[in-house]
Amino acid sequence: MTTAADELRTAASLIRDKATAAIHEDRTTWSTGHTLGSRSPVVVDDPEKPSVLIETYAARLERVNNYLALLGPATGLALAAWLDSAVEDAEQIGADYHALAVARHINGPTP
Repeated sequence: MTTAADELRTAASLIRDKATAAIHEDRTTWSTGHTLGSRSPVVVDDPEKPSVLIETYAARLERVNNYLALLGPATGLALAAWLDSAVEDAEQIGADYHALAVARHINGPTP
C-alpha cells in the first residue's frame, strides 16, 4: 500500500530529477526575451549566451513563456526540497493536504 509519505517522496524525486536535467552550465534561473531576427518570444537560461532556448512562435503565447520562466529549474529544486520536508511531516504528524495535492499532480494518475 502506498502511503502519503511515499507519494510525496516520489514526487520530490521526480521533480528534482527533471529540474536537475534541465540545468545546463549551472544555470538554474530562466528568463524571458525575444529572438533577434523575428522578435519571437523565448525563454532562455542566459540572455547573453543561451544554451536553453524555448521559442513561442505566436506573440499571444508570451504568457506561456512567462510561466515557463517562473517555473524553471530553481523553482523545481525548491519545490523538491519542500516536498522532502513534507515527507518528514507526513511520517511524524500526518500529510499536509496541499503538499499531497501537489505531489499527486506531479506524479500523475495512478493506474
